[in-house]
Amino acid sequence: MKPSLALSFCMILLGCTSESQTVPTERQPLFPFVIEDGAIPFIHESGARGLRHISETVGSGGALFDADGDGLLDLYLVQGAPDHPDETATPVNLLLRGTEEGFIPFEKETGTGDSGDGMGCAAGDFDNDGDTDLYITNDGPDRLLMNDGTGRYTDETFERGIQQSRFGSAVSTLDVDQDGDLDIFLGHYVEFSAETFQPCMRDDLEVYCAPMNYPGIPCVLLINDGNGFFSDASKEAGLEELPAKALGILTADIDLDGDTDIYVANDGEANFLLINQFQETGLVRFTDQALISGCALGEDAKKEAGMGVDGVDLDEDGDEEILVTNFEAQTNSCYRNDGNGLFLETSFINGMGSPSLPWVGFGIRSMDINLDTMMDIFVTNGHVIDNIGEVSGGKLSLAQPDHVYLGTDRGFVVSEPHAHSTLKAGRSAISGDLDNDGDLDLILTCWQDTPRILRSTAAGDTPVIGIELIGDGKTCPRDAIGAKIEVKTQDQIRYREHRVQSSYLASHDPRQLFALKKGQVTAEVSIQWPGGKRETTVISAGSYHRWEQGKGITQSTAFRAPKP
Repeated sequence: MKPSLALSFCMILLGCTSESQTVPTERQPLFPFVIEDGAIPFIHESGARGLRHISETVGSGGALFDADGDGLLDLYLVQGAPDHPDETATPVNLLLRGTEEGFIPFEKETGTGDSGDGMGCAAGDFDNDGDTDLYITNDGPDRLLMNDGTGRYTDETFERGIQQSRFGSAVSTLDVDQDGDLDIFLGHYVEFSAETFQPCMRDDLEVYCAPMNYPGIPCVLLINDGNGFFSDASKEAGLEELPAKALGILTADIDLDGDTDIYVANDGEANFLLINQFQETGLVRFTDQALISGCALGEDAKKEAGMGVDGVDLDEDGDEEILVTNFEAQTNSCYRNDGNGLFLETSFINGMGSPSLPWVGFGIRSMDINLDTMMDIFVTNGHVIDNIGEVSGGKLSLAQPDHVYLGTDRGFVVSEPHAHSTLKAGRSAISGDLDNDGDLDLILTCWQDTPRILRSTAAGDTPVIGIELIGDGKTCPRDAIGAKIEVKTQDQIRYREHRVQSSYLASHDPRQLFALKKGQVTAEVSIQWPGGKRETTVISAGSYHRWEQGKGITQSTAFRAPKP
């Protein structure tokens, strides 16, 4: 932890309250995004038909990835569906082609228009053939779509061993058994049946039922055989003993022992910290250590409505903090990692707590928004009760402002990006460099509405390094999930674990960006490949560098000039 940040934490814990010692929480008007509303030809359909089924409230997400190999990010948006569809035109998921002018429909049929009641998705190279496939979770049968390399997909769900048909939510890729291919970890939400549904009331008004009204469902682990065919290893992994109400999944080497652990954000139940025993035993077996580690409950030791989740090394000490979004009257959580298996909830200490209390948080993304080399946090908010305005007597609303927590040496400063735009009910926050100019933009999915683009204007004179990691497909998946990145300059060392899925039902741009300080033009970068060796080289700012395991930098592509 940096001395200044550690000193600030200590002062607050001891009750020091002078202006110079408290974490600033004033709102800042400066925000490096231009909001583009209505630029994406898609409207989310929740499936709501006046019956208020819980499956209608929590979707949907999406993915940013290069489906057709043209060097530009494409966008996949997951669509909901009614429990009893009776319309002739059924809503379907949509794959949009990224161009320099924006997102447009593909001219050819892509095979990605799943009509299930969609929730989340994961983009990944499941057969290690060099292109990006898709796994889609539904409230109902999931789908596995395999890419032929041109952006044309084929549904190979059942042929490849996928037989998941319960209420799916988040999904994440990982190499849990360190054999060089992508396995799949599935979150499940609750046991809900439209046939046995009973409405819930609040003050004589019908509302969406809370998850406490339904039993949870265990998560699922699907093991890849090396060729993109899967088998269910949930029982052997100990997951069937842990009924979940999962909405968020984070894969990370939490205990720094070299294998991948899993954090599960549960809605209304204690969160899970699933520590993988593979490194010690050679067997994939998880034990839940969240309660004894201090990251199962909120700051008041109560269960919270965990939804979105992300991991980030805020204090640059080589281990990741865990970020979780929660319901109104609960803070968004920041579990600080002490590096020895223990966590401390620090949201009130670091300035995240109070500003998050009035809102229902969903997507959360850690990123260097203003390119000052310090990690910031973006949260998109939106209620789950469609008539909450009537229920609350006008005190609360379905559509809510999103928030940015700008990182400083003394905690976070909060700002609202939507001061001059219409509010919506946010769900997923998906990050990616849409215009290849060296900064991260955001796609925000919105309940029963069009998505937003938050296009970053931070790129300019700031030096930035871009990295695209390619594993060898033998000891490490081609997607290089789980690789550990260290970026060293003369006055700073930053650590990041490579993952693609986090936030809420989201799959992000797989490339990594690191801003440097003014005047710096290079950095020493080291990659610890999963199952392989550590490689180190010096990288120049101003480009995306493709780094292939065992080969080093094989291609560098200069950032495009920022749009005026």
